[in-house]
Amino acid sequence: MLALDRFEPGHRRGSSHGSERIVRLGHADPTYVRFAIDALQGWDEVEVAGRVPLLSRSGAVDMGFADELAELERVSTDAGVRVERLDVGAAARRWPGVRFAGDVLFQPDGGTVHADRALSVLRRLAVESGAQLRATTQVQRVEQLDSGVAVHIDGGRIEASVAIVTAGAWSPGLLAGVVDLPGHRVTQEQLAFFRPRVDAVWPTLRSLDRVRHYGMVTPEGLVKVAEHHTGPVVDPDTRTFALEPVTWARLVDWVREWLPGVDPDPVDQSTCLYASTLQEDFVLDRVGDVVIGAGLSGHGFKFVPEIGRRLADLADGLGWAGNPFALQSTPLRVGESGHK
Repeated sequence: MLALDRFEPGHRRGSSHGSERIVRLGHADPTYVRFAIDALQGWDEVEVAGRVPLLSRSGAVDMGFADELAELERVSTDAGVRVERLDVGAAARRWPGVRFAGDVLFQPDGGTVHADRALSVLRRLAVESGAQLRATTQVQRVEQLDSGVAVHIDGGRIEASVAIVTAGAWSPGLLAGVVDLPGHRVTQEQLAFFRPRVDAVWPTLRSLDRVRHYGMVTPEGLVKVAEHHTGPVVDPDTRTFALEPVTWARLVDWVREWLPGVDPDPVDQSTCLYASTLQEDFVLDRVGDVVIGAGLSGHGFKFVPEIGRRLADLADGLGWAGNPFALQSTPLRVGESGHK
């Protein structure tokens, strides 16, 4: 197997950099709950194989609209996921760094995965299994041949029986001529980091309100907070990485109101890309001899081990029964129902 990457390992131009990503099992769509359960088992297997700790099981808290919490609780319980509902007082006593306005739903099996470390381990395991990794190699396009594919790179081309394209924000360009990704949208989201001022336990947080927020503790001990799907549409090759002042001010105001356990003045900031589909569902499919992993919509990292397994099955020609992530006719709709 040969893996090509346009950029250097650990680059910050896409969606996978940084030291932390949320791991949670709670989704309103049972398809994603099952997917998350399988992925969490996959992370356990990667930890064992890589001999490096990756997961922090601090638990995951959902707060916000009561009807959405009730639906999450129902779907999670039906899938056998452990959940606990707490009222305002119980939640405040358990997590004094957070202010609550109503009941919350707690998933004790949630937490975070160390993203940078996970990518390093996965690269090492791939090489140990015989893969060749070639960084700073830009793919110009992928061509479907009568049998197999041609991957065009600077100064030449590589022929293979199957190509797996997982290029995030750059996927539509690489897949041009193979398949369209209607509704594929790239946005730049921004992240803020705050210093805790209370010695408290911090679960991962997800606020189910009009503007969605999420938060978690980094391995460095800071609290990372961001809005979900509010960033401007950008070109991944020409974006400036500059913060958008209106959403930045709104984010800091939210932290000031709902996270009394942190100093509300950010100590650091960052940006990342979301590559999203119309319904925020994944695209995991095979068209001819091209396997596609795209449209992870800002919540894909937690699923990495299971996404990899399923893409490998598609590449081997195995597929899987009832694939809910296959490309459909325009408008693009993958999955049985929305995952929010």
